[in-house]
Amino acid sequence: MRKKCPNKALNEEDCPCPHADCENHGICCQCVRHHNEFGGRPACVK
Repeated sequence: MRKKCPNKALNEEDCPCPHADCENHGICCQCVRHHNEFGGRPACVK
């Protein structure tokens, strides 16, 4: 079981991702992992 991200609210303030409804929005480590699985890059590192 994953722990809740303690920085989610702070991360969401600066997150450039246009998909605010994504379950990984504001949870940077999960977002990066998700994009890596598909060979993509999240909006924050483009």
